Amino acid sequence: MSMAFRVVETAAGPVGFACSTRGLRRVVLPGKSEQQVRRELKRLAPDAREDVRLNPDFAKRLVRYFRGEPVTFDDPTDYGDAGPFETAAWDACRGIGYGETSTYQLLAREVRKPRAARAIGAAMGRNPLPIVIPCHRVLRSDGSLGGYSGREGVSFKQRLLTMEEAASGVGV
Repeated sequence: MSMAFRVVETAAGPVGFACSTRGLRRVVLPGKSEQQVRRELKRLAPDAREDVRLNPDFAKRLVRYFRGEPVTFDDPTDYGDAGPFETAAWDACRGIGYGETSTYQLLAREVRKPRAARAIGAAMGRNPLPIVIPCHRVLRSDGSLGGYSGREGVSFKQRLLTMEEAASGVGV
């Protein structure tokens, strides 16, 4: 399957994404340098070639998102060889709107596995498309942040939630 990737400069730093012929395959959160993001993309998608014109609409929305503007990412996705549970968990997470939050427990109920809150957390930890699959919007049932495997861990999760709260006027 043909894969391509692109690195885009945003207010938070360079962000990378890779696409297959079926849709978005990977998003790499802001890195310290373009080279760091490129290395991560090549690790995640070794057969991908760089294309500086790849998916210009998505690239523009990434820039707007990290500028603090409300953006919708309803793009086609390619979850690769993910299983049905992960696919269901990620699809449910995509339904959490900008400036809104949910919990691991509520997502577990949504995928009809009410006792699988921890498994939902594990699926979020394997999220190949952060921001597109907004796992940063998923909290513990007590309202605490829980974990975040993205750059800078939970401090970055908090920054994203605070940015969305400010832009949407919704309290987190």
